[in-house]
Amino acid sequence: MAEKCKKTWQPSDEQVDKIILPAMQEIAQQCARHINELQCPPEFISVMLRDIADAFENPAPEDDCSCC
Repeated sequence: MAEKCKKTWQPSDEQVDKIILPAMQEIAQQCARHINELQCPPEFISVMLRDIADAFENPAPEDDCSCC
């Protein structure tokens, strides 16, 4: 039933230009600042980012799916 809940979403060109690309640049700059501040290897930040991505890709299961 979870498969039925997944929707395909595509950003508009305006969303890409005005929100997504600036957000990605901001995140990259923030990560570079963390690398400098922590004096850690970039690989440490990449592990952090993967952990964050995993949390979004594998959210905690919900009891009820309102879209089904």
